Amino acid sequence: MVLTRTVSAGVGLLVLLTLVWEAVTAQDNGGTQDNGGTQDKGLLVLTMRRKAGDSYKRFLRSTSIFGYKVKVLDVGEKEELDEKKHLELLKKEFKALSQDKEKIVLFTESGDVVFSAPPVRVIEEFESSAADILVSADGFCWPDQTLESSFPRVERGKRFLNSGGFVGRAGTIHRMLSEAPEETSLQLLITHMYVKDTTRDKYNLKLDHLSTLFQNLNGATGDVELRFAGKEAYLQNTLYNTVPVVVRGNGHTDLVLNTLGSYLARSWNPEDGCRSCWDEMISLDEKKEEELPRLTMGVFVEKATPFLEEFLDKIDNLLYPSSRMDLFVHNAVEYHEEMVSGWVKAVGETFISVKYIKHDENIKEWHARNAAIDYCLEHECQYLFVIDSEAQLDNPFTLKLLIEQNREIVAPMMIRPYKAWSNFWGAITNDGFYARSMDYMEIVQSQRRGLWNVPYISSCYLMQRSLLDNDKKRPSFIKNLLDPDMALCENLREKGIFMYVSNRVDFGHLVNADKFETRRLNNELWQLFDNRWDWEQRYLHPNYTHAVSENTTNEMPCPDVYWFPLFKERYTKEMIETFEDYGIWSDGSNNPRYKDGPPQTELHSVGLGAVWQEIMTKLVAPMAKKIFTGYDRYPPRAIMNFMVRYKPDEQPFLRPHHDTSTYTINVALNKPGVDYQGGGCRFVRYNCSITNSRVGWVLMHPGRLTHLHEGLRVTQGTRYIIVSFVDP
Repeated sequence: MVLTRTVSAGVGLLVLLTLVWEAVTAQDNGGTQDNGGTQDKGLLVLTMRRKAGDSYKRFLRSTSIFGYKVKVLDVGEKEELDEKKHLELLKKEFKALSQDKEKIVLFTESGDVVFSAPPVRVIEEFESSAADILVSADGFCWPDQTLESSFPRVERGKRFLNSGGFVGRAGTIHRMLSEAPEETSLQLLITHMYVKDTTRDKYNLKLDHLSTLFQNLNGATGDVELRFAGKEAYLQNTLYNTVPVVVRGNGHTDLVLNTLGSYLARSWNPEDGCRSCWDEMISLDEKKEEELPRLTMGVFVEKATPFLEEFLDKIDNLLYPSSRMDLFVHNAVEYHEEMVSGWVKAVGETFISVKYIKHDENIKEWHARNAAIDYCLEHECQYLFVIDSEAQLDNPFTLKLLIEQNREIVAPMMIRPYKAWSNFWGAITNDGFYARSMDYMEIVQSQRRGLWNVPYISSCYLMQRSLLDNDKKRPSFIKNLLDPDMALCENLREKGIFMYVSNRVDFGHLVNADKFETRRLNNELWQLFDNRWDWEQRYLHPNYTHAVSENTTNEMPCPDVYWFPLFKERYTKEMIETFEDYGIWSDGSNNPRYKDGPPQTELHSVGLGAVWQEIMTKLVAPMAKKIFTGYDRYPPRAIMNFMVRYKPDEQPFLRPHHDTSTYTINVALNKPGVDYQGGGCRFVRYNCSITNSRVGWVLMHPGRLTHLHEGLRVTQGTRYIIVSFVDP
């Protein structure tokens, strides 16, 4: 596992060298820089473009950042090159370079390499090695394991070699390549030169056993830590206490290099944050509406999802004109059909075009998602924006910001509030499932903000047309029996396409739909545990937080009777609907205190007992602690919680009584003078009546001895309240 650490001064010479990199590079602007003296030494980086993709662009960026002179060998139109032709091309190039025998040339692969320091470090480490050719070391003997015993033993460090990186004087390298016996690959050629004492000495050929210059990550990810010194990110080999310059994700460590690449080469540091975020960014600020890029928005409702109403509202609120968008919708859930169909009908005319696939068309999710790509291309889109029903876009600028980020595929980071569950994985296991990266928690907790190269994204992302209409790069949501999101990401990884997740700003959050049941009316009432943030946004009174604050003086309409806001009117309305839909009301005959009292229904009878207890614990108890000085019993014990219904033709009032409680709360669910006439609560001892109840507000009062009270007569309509006896 690769760890991360911030390093202070005084930790050794190698770290101090890292600290002066800024001074060496003359300018600290994240761009190409002149590293004074390097060009005089004649350092040249030689590479071969295996694939012209994202990893190759990252390699070039890292060399540009530190001011390397790079020559890329031309392989023509072919993206792949066999090893023998690779070797022949190198021989030819080094023959030409050998005219300057003392020129220092560093050869490395390009697709799996990031430079993490300037050329002066390369020259220093090479010259201090006293080698004419210094080759990167490896922990594995390959491709011919029978040669393992031929390698000289070393007291410390990696014993074997890896031809993916070496540095030397051009004349010596040319002599070695031209004088060596015919081989099928560069790896075998250098191996045979090294294992023989005569040729090893002849060419002064050495291995970088301690990774002072080259770090091959294969088999060594546990040896390294990502560290920071000032504004510089670097890789520390903690096994050998070295700071390698050329970091290579060979073997199956390409995803580890992707993680490191989000930091190295001045991509991110704790002081400046994300510097690579600004690379190739575009701006839409000066564009007129008709000049904005056209995109297809693909909306996917693949499972029963809580708070879908808010999800659709937030799509409507995106600050990107629907006149520049085509709409593609797939709804696979019958439960949501009415809402989704109504939304499509309401907003459809504002989009350029609309395609709506309903649940009864029985189109599988894999095919629907691929169809969205086809629809995008057919309508000349420049982007495809995919959003699933679990993704709540709280930031209306999301689309604009993602387009301006200018990456082929980028996702806005979203998490389940109060959880570490997100729409990306920082790492994956060998079989393609979730693994935690060294920086995952810092990213999801927004301790580090930036743009991160990750192996898996889901739920919401933007794809550029350049990705969609290229046959070699085009994404697909189908691969074997994988889920669509797993298939998409594995297909992209196999093609070497980088997937990014951005948390530069807060974009939104995910809802948890895993246990969402749809068998009841108003099913979101039960979502307090799984989706507390969304539940509170929909139902919690906006002034509750102010009311519970220590600095707020709460209203007291009667002696020791306190009033505070708890619920929005939507909550009270849905509670009334839910209980009336349940339809079973007790007449109070099972409780002597309520003999001949109004109809009531226990909250646990409707299945809301646990939810209500959580409301009492997290929302009511803090107010009780504030109001009743010295009373801090926690959690509150509320075993009697019920809705009461007063109607003139049923039971219009309740006789005076004490509650079996330490304190009682009474929540008004509808409006006096509108939904009913009369009603209210009278406290007998104080001859104080409260008849102007506020919907969603709580009356909190002591239960025993001092607060004998009665329910006043309702003369018209129906009055609903929720009552809880706390700590009987």
